[in-house]
Parts: sequence; structure tokens; C-alpha cells
Amino acid sequence: MPPEPQLEILVLGPLVVSLGGVPRPVDRPLERALLVRLALADGLPVPDQRLAADLWGDVELARPTERLRVLASRLRAAIDSPESLTRANGGYALSARLTDLVAARAAAERMHVAVRAGDHHAVRAAAGNALSQWRGQSLADLRSIPYAAIEGEQLDSWRVDLQVERLDADLALGAAAEAGRELEALAAENPLHERLWCLLALALYRTGRQADALSRLAKLRSRLSEELGVDPAPDTAAMELRLLRQDPTLLLAPPEPAVVHAAPAALPAPVQLPSPLTSFVGRQGELNSLVRRIATPGLITLTGGPGSGKSRLTAEAARLVANTGRSVRFVELAPLHRQSAVLEAITGDDAGGNDPLAAAAVSLDGAVLVLDNAEHVVEPVAEIVSGLLRRAPGLTVVVTSQRPLQLGVEDVVAMGPLDAVAAAQLFTERCAADAQGADPEQVAAICSAVDRLPLGIELAAGLTRTLTVPQLSDRLEQRMRLLVAGSRDAQARHASLVAALDWSHQLLGDAERAVLRRVAIFAGGFTLEAAEQVALDPRDVAPALTELADRSLLTVEAVNGRRFRLLETVRDYALAKLEDAGETEAARSAELEWAINRVQTIGQDNDDFATAESIAEVFSEWPNLLDTLDRAVGTSREVVGLRLALLLHTPWLVRGWYGEAARHFEALSGAEGATQPERVTALSNHAFVLTMLGQFEQAAALLTEAEQLAKQLNDDTLTLTVLYYRGIVEIERGHLRDALGHLLAGQELAAARPSQERRLSAFTDALGTLYLYTGRPAEAVEQYDVCIAADRVYGDEHGLSRGLSNLAGALVALGRLPEALDAANESDHYARRLDDRQILPLNDVIRGSVALAKGSIEDAEKYLRSAVEYAVADNSGITMAHIDLADVLILEGELAEAADLLDAVFAEAPANSTPWLAARAAATALATAQGDLPRARALLTETTTDYTASGFGWPRYTARLEGLRKTLAG
Repeated sequence: MPPEPQLEILVLGPLVVSLGGVPRPVDRPLERALLVRLALADGLPVPDQRLAADLWGDVELARPTERLRVLASRLRAAIDSPESLTRANGGYALSARLTDLVAARAAAERMHVAVRAGDHHAVRAAAGNALSQWRGQSLADLRSIPYAAIEGEQLDSWRVDLQVERLDADLALGAAAEAGRELEALAAENPLHERLWCLLALALYRTGRQADALSRLAKLRSRLSEELGVDPAPDTAAMELRLLRQDPTLLLAPPEPAVVHAAPAALPAPVQLPSPLTSFVGRQGELNSLVRRIATPGLITLTGGPGSGKSRLTAEAARLVANTGRSVRFVELAPLHRQSAVLEAITGDDAGGNDPLAAAAVSLDGAVLVLDNAEHVVEPVAEIVSGLLRRAPGLTVVVTSQRPLQLGVEDVVAMGPLDAVAAAQLFTERCAADAQGADPEQVAAICSAVDRLPLGIELAAGLTRTLTVPQLSDRLEQRMRLLVAGSRDAQARHASLVAALDWSHQLLGDAERAVLRRVAIFAGGFTLEAAEQVALDPRDVAPALTELADRSLLTVEAVNGRRFRLLETVRDYALAKLEDAGETEAARSAELEWAINRVQTIGQDNDDFATAESIAEVFSEWPNLLDTLDRAVGTSREVVGLRLALLLHTPWLVRGWYGEAARHFEALSGAEGATQPERVTALSNHAFVLTMLGQFEQAAALLTEAEQLAKQLNDDTLTLTVLYYRGIVEIERGHLRDALGHLLAGQELAAARPSQERRLSAFTDALGTLYLYTGRPAEAVEQYDVCIAADRVYGDEHGLSRGLSNLAGALVALGRLPEALDAANESDHYARRLDDRQILPLNDVIRGSVALAKGSIEDAEKYLRSAVEYAVADNSGITMAHIDLADVLILEGELAEAADLLDAVFAEAPANSTPWLAARAAATALATAQGDLPRARALLTETTTDYTASGFGWPRYTARLEGLRKTLAG
């Protein structure tokens, strides 16, 4: 038998749990806290008493063992691995692996071995491996739990120690400037970490800033005295003294020459390398790696898009290698185009002989040959380099190019964007003096706007001579116009970002240029098929994409096949070319047709979006769909945009994206050229999402208009749409008797049409809800059972998600609590697959109702707060969870918070709507708890009258009102 899958847990950041590679959502804080606490025990049982203290702190806790039993039961259900969590020796034990923590510890052990051996490269690599396990603050989402706050702080303290070891290794490897910037930031976060401050002082000293180094240690001394009342440690005092004496051992000894694998017969004198006018920032790791690679003969090609920093990195590496005494020849290929000119430039003084390549091989053997900017002469360069390497076994060739040479011996190093920290460091280094210390978020946004490309960052930083950082941040959308002028000392093709892109664009053929500008319309990346649908000639697309990828103008992602993406700077440039070509409108129209075809195909292939996979497939294209919808408004494409919105209606409902849907229907429903059926459907769909947003009167008005149009068309499908949505809006606005007529009429019409089976199921489900709200829960269960059975046959996950949740609510009303929880749990399964953020909180409301029915007010509050948090996070306004939470808080005596919740409900819910009617019972309870009996009795009378007039009889609220009647009568 195969081994049981292991439970894996990540704690160096927000909690992540998986079983056999499949994520397991553990949503509730206490369950997450129990899981991690047991995992940290490494399989050993933790006694109940210890667990209770760790989870709840040193408080007097009623029935801790019972609480833990319930918590453990819920945890088993959440992780779906009962055998992993066991009861043992008066406590609990967990079989699990703390994957990231184990990996970090193993890397840290390798680091300590390397420290003892004095291997700085290995120290840096191992420390980097350990640090890469962190995804943010340790136990980030558990810091409110007593033990987790302590554990998290200890883990983050260990992280700082690992950073210090890595930075110490950086200093030993000569990276004082780069390490200093990181040390400065880290020291600000750890003002009493003495070793860290000593390393910072050392970095400053090695970069010629002795006064700053001494100032930092004086600041440390002052803080230690003021905050801890102690003097610096002996090592800190010794460092301060060495700095004052300018101890020569504080500086690094010059590096020893690198070992050359084959001595040349006669090494040529090194040529002049490009002179840097600024410090090297941001790629210290890549620089160290490249210098090590150069020590071995062979071919290294650095590839990357325009402005990615290939040339600067290579020049810096060449300079370090030349400083060791090894011969370096640097050849700039950008100005050259003829093959003979390329050969002459590479062979240099040997170009005039009978066999210049052979002569050059003799003189270059054992040296380093750097060929910068080879993308436009790849073919002759590849031929020449291949010949040189065959004849000179000790030669190292380093090439920078937007595309590789495609030689078998080639070691290709792809240059991507800078990481976020390095990008911010580069911007800070290059910006104007008065821009130092700018808002880090604005700096990060500016760097992201230029894709964290070094050239883009340098150009953006240069703009701070005339713009403030906030002004620059506000103008990010104008990046191509802003980044036109660069430094006068830059090479011509890198004088601006536009110039760099122009250089790349000129090297493309007509077909590649056409494909590049056409695919730029996709805001969120694209597939091959999508590109073919918007291209001038679909046959050009596949080879063109290959060429563009080779030239580093687009990236290729392996996500469900292949997906392509342009950097935003490249996309902006290509969109400008699209406009220059006069093709923008045609390309936008083609993109819109692609979007409609794509959504239609997904819906047809997956039976009208019945599965989570089909919904996920639609939303994988959401950035493109959103951009297309927004750009259609007010154009000749508006009616086609409306058709796309109609196709997206079901996916929007499945995800609960009512606000997004309402925005697009509002903008597109009046599109000129729409057919009458399209207009009726748009009005009805718009009305429904407004109903879900609580805008009942506006929804009713739209449905009245839709109903009038539908009567003119005599179309059963449209009539059913209007009847269904009319029934829903009447339920929500408290017109329950009116709703019954609409729903029964719709059910009858759908039953008479065999093609309307799915619509019949929808009417049946709505009737179930109406029966629950009017006090007929048994009949509601019957209706829901019919719908759920049909949804299982159809494989409709959306229907099952909502139907099971509805059924759970009706079962609670009948007192069938275990069945209600089972239904809610099954509903959760589908809702999580669909990312249905409306149903997940509704299921927490069910759990809260069950807990309240069982007398566990504390658990009821926990579930209801969870449901309210969903609403707050999604900005979805007032929900039934707000009303139920207010009622629970009244029972607990938290009257002020309860009053605030109810005020919010009454401010948002229209008078006499279903939420308003439900909240009236809680308002009566609040007045009673506040001791305002005259008001409570008045509310009781008014609410009873309102319930009778509307037909409202939802057991959860009528039972509460009846209990209050008895209390007030007594």
C-alpha cells in the first residue's frame, strides 16, 4: 500500500497547511493555533493543561478539556486527516512536518559549518537558503494567541541572526557598499543588536565613512545606556577603538589572482573597460556568481530585455577579474553590423593575417573576452565564438545579448528584474538628495511601474531632480513620456528607456513588430490562441512569439500550458506603436470578439459554468476581460461589451461579485444597437445584482421596465427570467406574499417547458427560501431537497454550494442540528472550490445558529464574527450576520457594540425589507436588555404588526420575539 500522505505546515509567514500536496484550509484562529502548537512539539503529546494555557493564556477557563476536545474535533475535520491528530497521555499529539522550519534549520546548520570553516561563499549561500523560507512575519496570522506571539518573536529574532551571518559573509567578500545599505535598514529595525551595529560600522568604514561609522556606535552606546542601563559588550567597545585607531586589519586584503586554466603564450594587454560613473547597486549576488563562472573557461551568455542591466553587470565582473591580473578584452558590438567588422573587432590586432581567428585564439587563450550587445549580430558572433573556443581551451567568453547564441557549450544566464529591496536601494542611491527618505510605498510603486528594470529605475530616479517622489508616483501612467530623457553619459541606445526599446524594435522583422504591437492590448498576459485571434496574420504568431521570447521582450509562463506576458514598459511602448500604426480600434475589436468567444467556449464546454474549474478558467482571464469591458464604454464597441457582460453574469454570481456586475450593467445596459432580448436580460440581471446589494427599490424599477419589454416579445425564456428575479427582489424587500405569486407562476411555466429544467430548479430553490422566511421550514426542506438532487445530477457545484447552505438554514429552524452542520460542511467544500465568498460566511452564520441553539454563546459569537469579517473584507455591506451577531452580543451584555451593529443595519436596510424585519427582533431585545421597557413593549407591538402584515415568519426571529413577549409580560 502507498504511504499515507503527510500533513505539511508552513509557519515562517502566514500559516499554510497541506496534505499530500493538497491545501487544507484551517480558517479559525484557535484551530490554526492548536495545529501549530502541536506541530512545534514534533510529534510528542502536549498535556491539556499546557495547551489551554498556551492557547488562552493564564486565565481561569471553564472546562478546558471539553473546549480542547471540541477544538480538536474541528481541527480533524478541517485537515481531513483524523489519523494525524491523536489523543495521548492526557493531551494531544500531531503527526506533521514543519516543512519550511525544517528546511531553514538544515540550511542554518550548513551555514554554521561553513562559518567554522571560513568559507564565506558557502555561508552566504546557506544563509540565503535559510532566509528564503520566510514569507513574511513568522506566525503572522497567529500573533494574538499567547504562545504564538512568543514563538513568532523568537523565530523572527533567529531570522535576524541569519541575516547578520549572511551580511557578515558579504562584507568578507568585499560587498561593503551593498551590505551597508541592508545593514542600515536592519539596524533601524533592531536598535539594540550589537553585532549588527558593529557590522554596519565596519561597512561604513570600508566605504570611506569613518565618521559615520563612529557615529553609529555612539548612538548604540547611548541607547544601551538609556533603555537597558548597560555598557556595550567588550566586542563592541573593541570595534569602536579599532575604528578610532584606523586599524589596517579592518580593511580587506587585496584578492589573490584567480587560477587560470591555460597560460597564454603571450597575453595581450587589457583594453580599456567602460568607466562607471556611478556605484554598482542591486545585483551583488549575480555579480559574485558571474565572477566565479568566469574563472572556468567556456561561454557565458547573459540574456535579458532592454534596460535589464546586462552590460553593467558584465562590465563590473570584467573589472573585478581584470584586477586579479587576468587579461580581459572588452568589445562593444552595438555599432557594428557587417560580419567582417565583427570579426575585425573581436580579433583586434590579429585581424590582418591569413587566419585572423587562429591568431586571435593564440593571443586570447587564458584570457576573458567580453562581447557586449550581440543581439543584432548573433549569427556571426556565434560562428566566431565557436571557432575561438575550439582553438583556445583556456578562453572564457562572456556575451551580453537579448537572445542566446544557440551554441551547445553555451551557459545562458537570464537577467530578470531586480528584487524589490534591490530596486528600492538603486532608486535611493540615484535619486536627488532631497528625495532621500521618501515614502517606501511610493518608491516601491515607482520601481514596479518600470518593472524593476535597472535602466527604468535610474531614469525614474533622475526625474526627482524636477519632480518630488509623490508627484512622480502620481504620474506612473505617463511612464513612457516621463522616461524619455536619460543621462548624457549613457550610450546612445540607453540614453532613455524609449531609446533602449527602439533599439530592440529595430532588430525585429515586420511580422514580429506586428505581433508585438497587437498582443500589447492584453492587460493580463495571453495564450497563443488569444494572440492568433487578434493578429493581422495568425500564421505569424507562433514563430513571432518564439523570436520575441528569445529577444527577452516577453516572458513565458508554464501555467496550464503556455502563457505569455509583456513587461509593462514593453507593453506601453508597443501600445504606442499600435496607435502609430492606426490599428488600435481594430485590435480592441478583435480582443473583444476573442473575449466573447473565450467565455462562450468555457460555458459550453462546462455546461453553463457548473463547475469550479470553469469558473476558475473564466477568472484566469479576468484582467483582460475587465480591461475590455471598461474600454468598450462610450465607443462603437459598447453593444459588444454588453454581450460580454451578459455572458459573465453567471460567473459573477458564482463568485458573489455583485458590485462588479452592477457597475458594468450600469455602464453598458443602454448600449445603442442592443436587441430587445438583450435589453430585457440586461435589465433583469442588473436588477438581480442590485437586489443582492440591498438596493431593492431600484431593482424593482428595473424589473418593471424589463417586464413591459418582455410582454411585447412573447418570449417564455425572457418571461421566466423576469419572474424569477421579481420573486427574489420581492422576498428581499419584504413583499413575501407578492413573491409567492411570481414564483409559483414561474414554476408552473418552467414545468410546462422541458427545455427549462434548470430554470425550474431555480424557482423551486427560491420557493424554499420563501417558505423558510414565512415560517414553513418543513416545506422549505422539501423544496431544497428537490433542487439538490437535480444539482447532483447536473454536477452543478454552484447550485450545490448554495442549495446545501439554504438547506442547512431550514434544518436549523427544524432543530435538526447535526444534519444542518453536515449540510453546511458539504456546502463549504463547493464554496471553497468556487471561491464563493457569499456562501462561506452564510455557513458560518449556520454554525453560529447551531452553537446558540446548543447554549454555546461564546462559539456562536466566534462564528458570527468570522462571517462579519468576510463582509467587511469584501466590502459587501450589511448581512444577516451583523443582525445575528448583535443579538448574541445582547445575550452577552455587550450592549454598546450591539447597538452600533443594529444602527448600521437600520441605516442601510430599507424599511420593511427582510433584513429590516429580522433586525426588529434584535432591536426589541436590545431595548429590553437596556432596561427601556416602554420602548421594548412598543417595539414588540410594532414588530408583531409588521410581521403579520408582511407574512414574515422566519423561525429564528419569530422565536426570539416570542421569548421577549413572555419576558416583557412577566
